[in-house]
Formats: sequence, structure tokens, C-alpha cells
Amino acid sequence: MTALVLLLRLLTAYWLIRIVVTKARMVKAEFAVDPSSHPDLQSDPPTVTVCVPARDEADVIEGCVRSVLAQEWPTFDFVLVDDNSDDGTGDLARAAAGDDPRLRVVAGEGPPEGWMGKASACHRAQQEASGDWLLFVDADVTLHPRALAVAMGAAAERDADMVSWIGGLRTESFGERLLLPYIADLLLISAPFAKVNDPVDDHTLANGQFILISRRAYDLVGGHEAIRESVVDDVSLARAVKFHRHLHGPDAPRLRFTLLHAFDLMQVRMYTSLREVWTGFAKNMYAASKRSVAVMLSGIGYVLVSSVLPFVLVAAFAAAGSPHVVDAAATCVAILLFRAYTRRFQPVPFPYLLLHPVSAALTAGIMLDSTLRGLGVLAPVRWKGRPVR
Repeated sequence: MTALVLLLRLLTAYWLIRIVVTKARMVKAEFAVDPSSHPDLQSDPPTVTVCVPARDEADVIEGCVRSVLAQEWPTFDFVLVDDNSDDGTGDLARAAAGDDPRLRVVAGEGPPEGWMGKASACHRAQQEASGDWLLFVDADVTLHPRALAVAMGAAAERDADMVSWIGGLRTESFGERLLLPYIADLLLISAPFAKVNDPVDDHTLANGQFILISRRAYDLVGGHEAIRESVVDDVSLARAVKFHRHLHGPDAPRLRFTLLHAFDLMQVRMYTSLREVWTGFAKNMYAASKRSVAVMLSGIGYVLVSSVLPFVLVAAFAAAGSPHVVDAAATCVAILLFRAYTRRFQPVPFPYLLLHPVSAALTAGIMLDSTLRGLGVLAPVRWKGRPVR
């Protein structure tokens, strides 16, 4: 019992410290941009090609196309790859663009043997690109009109060859609101921005919803062809850029990768139901761990001990009439205070915070499912009709 009480007190301190640490990270201007950042357009601005891979995105493609074409950047064109959609995605994209000649809809042919579907579609898009820079954007993303200008300004200021950022989550259904804010926070603590942006630190995180990369850097690292089998193509591309010199020797050009917070510059509704959230993360969590069973088991243990156990112990201690219910309740309060603080970055209705242990338990289930599928114990996830392992 003494060890259990000590664990609870340590967890209480841990969650309270996380509030302080998160506050420091989120307000740190070094890793944050907003619509007011980099207000002046560059003189002689480089050309950019926006590349959007789209497969069965009829529900969201109009918002994406309109937001891309509204960008306040004078020299860009737009290539959308309709990746064998069955729902009229390509026609809806053309209709959303109207007579705007900057959009070209290109028919995809599906992934060749040995390619992941998204990597194949991105590769197809860049083959049609003429820009000095490439901006890869997911079809479920909507951008603030200044998103491209701010990203280009951030690249120039940081001398970066690749910029990715974390935007705001849009959640509407019960399952989205239950799981996505919790999982997003879990992913962010696994790769602190200071370490991700340290050119010699192994921590690497990128967001495939928004990747800006110079054509020079893209070609140097081999583009999506070099990562064609990667389930987590965004992180793989970031690692190829960040560690280009390390991988190819001291004579290779040094490339720089930057990850930023950009909650007001991009919004995305990743999934529409609990089933989609589960499937979407089950397909890539194990791959994101570098296919390490030890990492996945450690993650499951962390989630269950830090986020589920305190709530279980409140009920158990209360039922037993134990005075230690106070210690368990204090840990739960610290957890809820942390979640209440992070609502300002990823808004979710307050009642969902009270379901924190349910969110954590389901996330542990997704991690276990992803591991078993990655190991071949369970059948691979099928995403948009294609198997993903």
C-alpha cells in the first residue's frame, strides 16, 4: 500500500509539472507561428507547387481546394492527384476551383508494388510540379489564407529546407472528441519540439497534413520514392532531411528540418467516427515506434498507469473506505487540471475531460491492436480499401 500511495503522489506531481512544462512549450515563440507572423512577402518570392493527394475525399475536398486557392502568395500552382476515387473527388475539386487555372487535377493510377498509397500519390503530384518549393497538404485540411506565406517566411528565417507544423483539430463526433485530443497530446510528449528541432537529436516528428520542402532538398533525399514503403511517410521524410549529412557523409549538404505549432493557420478534421479514429491510428502507431514491441509495451504501460490507474483506485479506495482515496483523488484532479489547460490548444467540450480514463484505456487498446497487426498476429488494417502493414 505504501508503494501505491507513493506512486499516486508522484503521479500527482508529474501531472502538475506537465502543466508548467506545456505552458512553457506552447507559448515559446521559437516554435510557434500564427497569421501575424512574417508579415512581409519576400522580395522576388520563389515559386511553390501545392500537392494534394486525394482518394475518396468528396466530403472535404471543396474546403481544401478553396483554402489553397485563397493563399496570399503570388507565385504558386496547385496539383491534385485524384487517386482512383470512386466518389467524384476530382470533379468536385474542379467545381470548387471554377475557372482558376492554377489547379490541375491529375489522375492517379494507384500504388505500384512496394509503395504505400499516399507516398505514391505524393510522388505522382511532384512529377507534375514546377515550383522551387513543394507544399504537401492533405485533402482534409483547410488553410488560413496566410498559411503558405507564413511557412515560407519561417523557412527563410530559420534557413530551413523543410517545414512541418501541427495545426488545430476539428472534432465533431463523440469518438473524435473522446480520443483525438488525448492521442494528440500523447504524440506531442513523445517528441518535444525542442528536441525535434535540435539537428543532432534523434527525436523526429512531422505532420504529413502540412509539409513544405524545397525542391532541392526533396531531390537530394530521394523524395517519396526513397520512403515508398513507409507507413509513416511524414516522419520518414523528416528524418531523411534532418539526418542527410549523417547518412551520406560530411561532404553531403547539410539540410535543416523545422517543426512548429500553428494552431490558427491550419484546421483538420482527421476522422469522423470512433471506428475511423481507431483504424487510422492502428495502421501507423506500431510503424511510428520504429516497429519496436518494447516501445509499444512501454507506451501501453505509461497510458494505463498514468491515466487509468488513478481513477480505478479512487473507486477501489472509496469502496473499501480507505483514507488513501484522498491521494487517488488528488492525482485525478491534477490530470483533469492538465486536460483543462490543454483545451485552449485543442478545444473539446468540457464533459469529455471527465472521460479521460476511458480515452486512455481505448488508446492503450489501439496501441495493442497496432502492435498485433504490425507483427502479423492480426490481419493488416485496410485504409480506403487498401491493406496497410
